[in-house]
Amino acid sequence: MNNVWNRRRILQGAAVLGGAALLPAGTGSLSPAVAAGQDREQSQTHMVPGGNGIIYSLQADGRLKWFRHLGWQDGSTRWANEAGREIGAGWQIHTSLLADETGQLFGLCGDGSLWWHRWVLTDPATGAGYWAANTNAVIHRGFGGFSSVFGGWNGVIYAVDPNGDLYWFRYLAGDGTNGPGAWANGGQGSLIATGRRDYDLNMADRDGVIYGVRHGATLDWFRYLAGDGSNGPGAWANGGRPIGIGSGWEWGSTVERFADAGTFYCVWVDRSDPVGADHELHWYRLRNWRTVDSTVGPEWTADAGRLVGTGFTVTRTANLQGYADRWSARPGDKVDVAVSASTDTYQATLLRLEGPLPGTVVLPASSHAGGLQQLQPNYRSAGCGWRPSFSLTVPAGARSGFHVVQLTGPHGMHRYVPLVIRPVKPVEKVALLLPFLTHNAYNHWGGHFQYSWDDHPRRRTITTRRPFANAYIEGPGHMDVRFYGDLLLLRWLARNEIAYDCYQDLDLHSADAWLNDYRLLILASHPEYWTPTMRARVEAYLANGGKVVYTGGNGMYERVDLSADGTAVLHRDTSGNRWLWRDQGRPESSVFGVAYNGASFMEFAPYQVDNDHPFLAGTGLKPGDTFGHTGYNFAASGWEVDSMDGAGPLQPGVRRIAHGTQNNGSEMVFWDKGNGGWVFSVGSLCFNGALAYDPAMSRLLRNAVLSAL
Repeated sequence: MNNVWNRRRILQGAAVLGGAALLPAGTGSLSPAVAAGQDREQSQTHMVPGGNGIIYSLQADGRLKWFRHLGWQDGSTRWANEAGREIGAGWQIHTSLLADETGQLFGLCGDGSLWWHRWVLTDPATGAGYWAANTNAVIHRGFGGFSSVFGGWNGVIYAVDPNGDLYWFRYLAGDGTNGPGAWANGGQGSLIATGRRDYDLNMADRDGVIYGVRHGATLDWFRYLAGDGSNGPGAWANGGRPIGIGSGWEWGSTVERFADAGTFYCVWVDRSDPVGADHELHWYRLRNWRTVDSTVGPEWTADAGRLVGTGFTVTRTANLQGYADRWSARPGDKVDVAVSASTDTYQATLLRLEGPLPGTVVLPASSHAGGLQQLQPNYRSAGCGWRPSFSLTVPAGARSGFHVVQLTGPHGMHRYVPLVIRPVKPVEKVALLLPFLTHNAYNHWGGHFQYSWDDHPRRRTITTRRPFANAYIEGPGHMDVRFYGDLLLLRWLARNEIAYDCYQDLDLHSADAWLNDYRLLILASHPEYWTPTMRARVEAYLANGGKVVYTGGNGMYERVDLSADGTAVLHRDTSGNRWLWRDQGRPESSVFGVAYNGASFMEFAPYQVDNDHPFLAGTGLKPGDTFGHTGYNFAASGWEVDSMDGAGPLQPGVRRIAHGTQNNGSEMVFWDKGNGGWVFSVGSLCFNGALAYDPAMSRLLRNAVLSAL
């Protein structure tokens, strides 16, 4: 993804990210104590506000700490009990934490259970207090089907399902009981908004205010006025339409963000060179946080972005996470998996995925002892350096495909380690190449990836030996062309009974002999990053009569190289500038017939047929007809698209079949290479997400694939 990332990164207000002043002389800095054995690079899993400057910190090792920022209204650096107060232990069982101003804390577990706690504060200067009766009570068990659960203010809880639909709950009892009347609407969620998959919704303020980060880094404001689960006229401010209040709040600039009565906090990704810890806590104040819709835009204070504390490192998965020593393996290979876990034990299961979870069990669950592991210096480029926690041997009869090592912690907590099982030698007629280099480029685990502080030129060396923060295996509730986007294509292949052998990018880089044994190479939704070796091998394959079906967009856009030992990816040239193939005189259109065109970024529309083609047989489509009106990633032409003139002059012989109906939409093309080989390119990131929604489009792709076999 491209042009939007080249904009200047600003958290709305006067402050440019990275430009805040140091703490005033004599005030010192907040440096939370880190327990022995805990990693300073990932000391917390969550930070949540509790009202009037109170911040609860869920530590990676399961301790719960209380802080209070006395300067929450003016951005001063005054803190009560600077080191914080430890008020609990054993909280690592929770995947999410919510809180409100009465001291209620709601802990969500992976099995969908919601636990109630309440810290009764007796001394606001020190954090002293006690736990109320009924603390640790399970007050709901129905949150397991949701992708995101957030909120907490006044007992109001919001939940986003895998389709991006937003539900409202309210816990009324406030005392840990769960009898009649404890929940509004009997504990059933009320649907209050639909289809907000273009947002990462996980930040709520008081009085129905919700902040969403739209893909592309804009921070938008919503306010749910009804406050009772209804959704009629007047239920939402501004008719439910978002109001932009800022930009720069995406994971490339922050590792944590939360809000309390218009006071925003975020932990910045470090932008020094060499990169240090991501630990700075910055403060922002939105004066009109309740009334953005009735005033002329957001009213941020001029001193927004102030540095108010240090030492707050955050990794969402620091209580259970892991990675494999390789991205792919063959039957018979041993794979080492390194895990860092603050849980006493966890289980590991090898699953093959192409349909919905739970998938097919390849190796049954095995139990392992937990234990936190420390990150080695320079881990972002050199790898985490964790010792192997266990090994698995891929069974001799394992089918090729996309797999995950599912790590299961207490109360249904799940984390995923992606792994491709490739064949010992080609078996099927179709090879599917999954774009792990792209997924790694967008992997924001550890705070740093290809797009962190994109306006700060420097070469990026990104390890392949780290967990994937973007391994969305269950529906994420927001747009996705990472692993979940790949799964949408895999499900289509399974529904259409199209057999394939599976590979990932580095398999093509390391050896090309396998490619020439296939009649067809299928590329997934976002094959953006290519080494010169990978590109050369696909070009040679086409020159020898091979066939390619490219089902995505923004493909072969940027060059990468590998480190000498092959465990890290080198992004950008030696000056730190984007390493685009087109700038090297080799545009992606010279391979695919189309090239990235950023003019319609984050716009979505159906395709319209331009010319008849054999691939349209049986679809019922004819010139002038439209298709692909909706999908998981919205309409089939969108997000990022390719066109025939996206990188300059048209390639001779490329024939357009259809085009996206937005201005500068995608172009679906067929390119006969004249030697028996051809390329079919759909030109859109959103194509695969619409396959399950449009039978005609599904038939079109099926025709293209079967014509090669």
